Amino acid sequence: ALRAGEEMAREMGDEAFARECRRRFEAGKPHLEERLFNGEYFYHIGDPDHRNTIGSYEGCEIDQVLGQSWAWQVGLGRVLDEAKVKSALQALWRYNVTPDVGPFRAAYRPGRWYAMPGEGGTLMCSWPRGEASRVREGFDAYFNECMNGFEYQLGGHMIAEGMVTEGLAITRLVHDRYHPSRRNPWNEVECGDHYARSMASYGVYLAACGYTYHGPRGILGFAPRIRPEHFDAAITAAEGWGSYSQRITQAEQRCRLRLRHGRLALRTFKCAGLASLPARTRAQVTVNGKPVTAGFT
Repeated sequence: ALRAGEEMAREMGDEAFARECRRRFEAGKPHLEERLFNGEYFYHIGDPDHRNTIGSYEGCEIDQVLGQSWAWQVGLGRVLDEAKVKSALQALWRYNVTPDVGPFRAAYRPGRWYAMPGEGGTLMCSWPRGEASRVREGFDAYFNECMNGFEYQLGGHMIAEGMVTEGLAITRLVHDRYHPSRRNPWNEVECGDHYARSMASYGVYLAACGYTYHGPRGILGFAPRIRPEHFDAAITAAEGWGSYSQRITQAEQRCRLRLRHGRLALRTFKCAGLASLPARTRAQVTVNGKPVTAGFT
C-alpha cells in the first residue's frame, strides 16, 4: 500500500507525500521480513492480549505474500526480499498443494467442501510446525478449505516469480475441479455462486504474458513466461483491445501488435527475449505498414 501510495502521489505531483510513503516503506520492510519470517515462510504473530482470536499463527497460509503478488500485477516491482518470498512460495507448494484433498479433509473435517476426496487443490493453510496457537472455532474452518480465488492468486504469483510449472499446476487443479463432467465451469463457487474472487484467474494470465501497462505514460510490454519464442496473446488496454504475437529466431525477434477495437496511445514498448539476439541488434518499427522513427535501448 505504501509503494502504491508513493507512485500515485508522484503521478499527481505530490513529491512530499511520495517521499513520506517511501520513508515509511523502507522503515517497515525490514521489520516485517525479520519478525514475521520463520526461516521458511511468513507467519502470523498473534496479539497476546487476544489469544482466543482466530488466526493462522504458526501455519503456512496461502496468501502470506499476497502483497508481492499484487505489486507485480500493478507494476510496483519487488517489495519483499526475493529469497524469502520464493522460500514462502516453495513452502506453500510443499505443504499446501495436493493432488487429492481427501486424506487432509478426513483429518480436518470442519469447513466447506469445495474440493472433494479424489480432487486436487491448494489448501488455505497447513500446519507443518504444529497448531499450538490455533483457535478451533468459527471461521477457523476456512483454513481447511480450497478456495479458487486464493488458489489463482498463488498460481499467478508463482508464475511471476519463475515457478511456472508449479503455478500452472495449481491453476490446472482448479480447472479440473470445474470440468463440465463434475461442475459448472462457468460458476466457480466460494462463499456463493459466481463468486467474484475467482476473477483472480486473470492474474494468472497477466503473469504468463509478463504483461506491463501504464496508460497515461503510453507504456506497454510483454515478457512471456511460456514459449517466448512463439507466443500469442489477447491484450486489453484502457481504450482498446487486440492481440500480440512474438517470434524469436537466432537472427531476429518480431513483435506484432494488432488493435482490433478502439485506440492505443503508445510511446514505449517493452519486450523480453532480446538478450539472445546479436549485439548489434537494431529496431525497425512500422505502424499500419509505414516506418516510424523509434529509439532502441
